[in-house]
Amino acid sequence: MKELMVYFCDDTLSVLYQDRIIKKNFKSIEKGQVIDAKGFMDSFLELLKKEKIKSKLFGDKIYVVKDAYHNVRDLFFLENLFTQLGFVKVIFFDIKKLFRDDYTYIGVYQDYIVFYLDDPVVLTLNYFKDIPKMIDYFKGYYHGYVLLFGSNENIPNIQSNLVNLYYIDDFQNYVTQSLPKVKKYGA
Repeated sequence: MKELMVYFCDDTLSVLYQDRIIKKNFKSIEKGQVIDAKGFMDSFLELLKKEKIKSKLFGDKIYVVKDAYHNVRDLFFLENLFTQLGFVKVIFFDIKKLFRDDYTYIGVYQDYIVFYLDDPVVLTLNYFKDIPKMIDYFKGYYHGYVLLFGSNENIPNIQSNLVNLYYIDDFQNYVTQSLPKVKKYGA
């Protein structure tokens, strides 16, 4: 995979380039969103230089993983950001393409939780701390198995009395490990 692909999660940017996955914490990212454009651009360029990702990529395209919580404004902002960085084309890759239609996925991250339902629900863990209770609340909207993934290390300990929960084996790296396969095989 010669193309550059990026995925935002928590305060981390995952960069996929030439079958390498580079993860880096950025002060300019919070809850999977860029909160400081200039800080992000400076850190991103520094990361590309440090990892020796060739500058000839500029003028080419970049793939950005579009999560369920990204709205039209977020996508416009990200497109402008990467255009300012010199990329000619910004292509958004919907995270839901990594999911099977007959399962329900729940992303449990450090500070927030994402219910990948027909209409996605994003809740902050600052206010909603009881994850099993939240999972139980939405039980009427699930179909098939309910699979947990995300960066939260407590995922294997999450249990519900009303919903059978499963977690993906490599739950913390599910998205970044799946992306090269999608790019390679077009799945």
